[in-house]
Amino acid sequence: MLKKGVVLSCVLVFLTAGIASAYRPLTTENAGVAGKGVARTEVSWDNIKWKNADKEDIFLLVPIYGLTENLELSVEIPYLYHKPSSGASEEGIGDINIVAKYLLVPGGTESPAFAVKGVVKMDNGDYDRGLGSGDKNYSIVAALSETVGQLTGHAQIGYTWTGDKKDKRLDLTLYGAALDYALSDFIHILGEVTAERHPDRPENENPLIALTGITYKVSDNLTLDAAYRWGLNDSVRFTSTTVGASITF
Repeated sequence: MLKKGVVLSCVLVFLTAGIASAYRPLTTENAGVAGKGVARTEVSWDNIKWKNADKEDIFLLVPIYGLTENLELSVEIPYLYHKPSSGASEEGIGDINIVAKYLLVPGGTESPAFAVKGVVKMDNGDYDRGLGSGDKNYSIVAALSETVGQLTGHAQIGYTWTGDKKDKRLDLTLYGAALDYALSDFIHILGEVTAERHPDRPENENPLIALTGITYKVSDNLTLDAAYRWGLNDSVRFTSTTVGASITF
């Protein structure tokens, strides 16, 4: 039971909910990139509560670097704590994501910004301990971003080719839409809905997840965030809270 829940959690958190280079705490990808020579680090903690009383904590470190004005590279390194309602707990490094994101259209008054992103999910996490899927995955995501006044909208569509050496799972089609409203220069309110095809073959209902969150800009180099995620249908059997920070060097 733990292994199935862990694999599904990894898929939902690190694909639908968080290929983490989408700016925190949103999980919908945006069309922004760091810029040439800009280094940024995102750190976060997610607390996940499953309906069967299992719990998980995920600590995520994401170093990001702007290789050119249009291209950024990042690595997503999760550390997982699995706390089943019965049985032994497990902890360790989960599957690492390697990400490249390229801004194709900067955007402006006549068109939204447009970017594409490629992701390789490694298979380094210990499958037998429920810390990884046991397979490499490959993803491509397209993202649009547009700002009108104080409101910024983001939309994404993507596809993930899932490995099936360990578990026979479906490839995933990913969707997401998000809104970011600037209450002030320092405080933003955010909301989104994300969806994907369910990775388990017997499941008929696809996960649909909502998020509401807030960011607070402490300085030009530090932004704090917090958010809450919940399922909009019975296919999502968990709720999640997340807190994090984005630090620019």
